Amino acid sequence: MTSKRPRRDPPDTPEAALATIHQLIRQFSIDPAMLKNSGPEYGTGVSFSKVTYDQAAPLVGLDPKKRLRDIGTFEIHRARIPTHLFRSIVVDMDVMLMQYGAPPEHRTEEARSRFFSPVFNHLVKQFNFILRNEPETMIDGTQGRIVYFFKTFGAVAVLCIEMILKVGNDDERLKIIAQVIAECCDLKNSTRLPIHCIFTDGLTYEFFKFERNPNPSFIRGCFPGDPVHLRRGLKVPDYSSMITTLPFILQLRCACETIFDIMLGAYIAGLKAYYAQSVEMGRKQGSKRPSLDGCDRALQSADRALAAFREAEVQRKDGDLDSADATVDQALLALQERYKFYSHLQSDQSFLTPSQYRSSADILQI
Repeated sequence: MTSKRPRRDPPDTPEAALATIHQLIRQFSIDPAMLKNSGPEYGTGVSFSKVTYDQAAPLVGLDPKKRLRDIGTFEIHRARIPTHLFRSIVVDMDVMLMQYGAPPEHRTEEARSRFFSPVFNHLVKQFNFILRNEPETMIDGTQGRIVYFFKTFGAVAVLCIEMILKVGNDDERLKIIAQVIAECCDLKNSTRLPIHCIFTDGLTYEFFKFERNPNPSFIRGCFPGDPVHLRRGLKVPDYSSMITTLPFILQLRCACETIFDIMLGAYIAGLKAYYAQSVEMGRKQGSKRPSLDGCDRALQSADRALAAFREAEVQRKDGDLDSADATVDQALLALQERYKFYSHLQSDQSFLTPSQYRSSADILQI
């Protein structure tokens, strides 16, 4: 008769319970999304949203007692987008306004997320299937937050967390940042690919970056020259309390262009990680992989596009709008040019081809 395995005592603290859960997830390759979607019949009442900053900070080398005063920084920028693109975002937000009302009227994170969804919808579209949201996470709203995983080349490049509550109270803000850290640490991502993080309530946008290699780190995005007390990202004013919506529109464009810059930088990082992986696989196989040349040209085109979008913003600040518009057009060409170098990686799944878009527009007299 075989002896019974010794029975382990159940964890007696929240930290021990969380460690046990993570161990089981790794041991049995469980998708964390299953824990969120499982009903009470499975006994999964555990919420990962209860992680605190005191628990999360040490995971990325931060001191919880310093409350982010010891966080490192990286530069963020505005990458100017075409005016017609920004106009499309605003027009779609007007439609959302008719459906869901103004932000102060939103009672759920879903309503707030859908109101501001045109921002991400139109910006992601510029990447032509190469930067895509993970479908399973688009309708998962829990604990006052919605999480979006934007992937490129199979790995998470941008993590966006939206919440209903305003990020004004420091304790509340630290809890949200702890969530960002926890989500990043939980992702099984390539060690070469940093995760660019955005968290927002629609009117406040903060930017961070997580890197796992060589040691997990978490740094804050700041505009060049920002003093320490202004390193809180971007705040879009609530237009419902204003005589005119102009300040809201101007700052919304700033937020859109900063998010676009983050997305383009994340895509370039993903392309570099894919290139490095291809080089390594080719070395193991003893031959150069056929996709390397196209990948290298795509990377060059994306770098040119990012530089041009940023240069257009500099020209806009200098008051030279004509040059800014011309530079944006050049940047868009470079952005579109990169797709042909790796068309084998993603098939075009649009319902209408570009020529069909044009013919449809002619019929509708748009």
